[in-house]
Amino acid sequence: MCDSYPIQCSCGKNSTELFFGKMVLNESSVLNLFCPSCSGKIDKKESRYVWDNGWVLELDMDIIRSHSSTFGLPADELTAAWVFDRGYVTWVGITPDDAKTRNREREEIRKLAGTDFLGYLHAMKTWGIGREQRFSEEGWRKMR
Repeated sequence: MCDSYPIQCSCGKNSTELFFGKMVLNESSVLNLFCPSCSGKIDKKESRYVWDNGWVLELDMDIIRSHSSTFGLPADELTAAWVFDRGYVTWVGITPDDAKTRNREREEIRKLAGTDFLGYLHAMKTWGIGREQRFSEEGWRKMR
C-alpha cells in the first residue's frame, strides 16, 4: 500500500495531497511546498526543487540520497525532479488540486447515471478526454 500526505504551501493560501509511490519515501522527505503565489523567489536551478506550472515541491535531498541504492542511481545524480517524475513523491492526480477537482467534477456527471445512462457514459468519456487534453496543453509534468 502507498501513502499520501496532505501539505499546505508556504504562504498558507493553497494545499495539495502528495503521493508516495513504491513505499520508499514518506513525508519526512518533503521539506516544503510553494504555490504559484509564493514560489516566485525560488531558484529554479537547485536540484532539491521540482517545478510544475508554478508549483514547487522542495525535497530533503539528504534523505533522497540515502535511498540511492534503492533507486539504482549514484546519490549525486538524484534530483527532486527525477524522484517526482518516477512517482516516488508526486501529486495525488495530475495537478496539485486534481484530487479535489476531479471528485467534484465526476460527482456532477454521476448524477446523470440514474436518469440518462447513455448521456452519463458520453459525458464521462468527453470529460476524461477533455481534462487530459487540457492538462497537456497547460504543460503539467505528468502529461509530458
